[in-house]
Amino acid sequence: MMDCPKCKGMMTLERFSDFFLVFYAWKCINCGAVIDKTICNNRRMSLAAKAKKEVEPAVV
Repeated sequence: MMDCPKCKGMMTLERFSDFFLVFYAWKCINCGAVIDKTICNNRRMSLAAKAKKEVEPAVV
């Protein structure tokens, strides 16, 4: 089981489809937030860039 990062509710694995694409993602039962592999990768890269930016020393 997975907890929603937004509301801490229960997430279920759901099948999504488009005209040409079928994929699976986690969807929160409470708030409806959807998390898939692309969203996770983008958040991970964004957090890594933010952490790197905070660590850089100030130039005096």
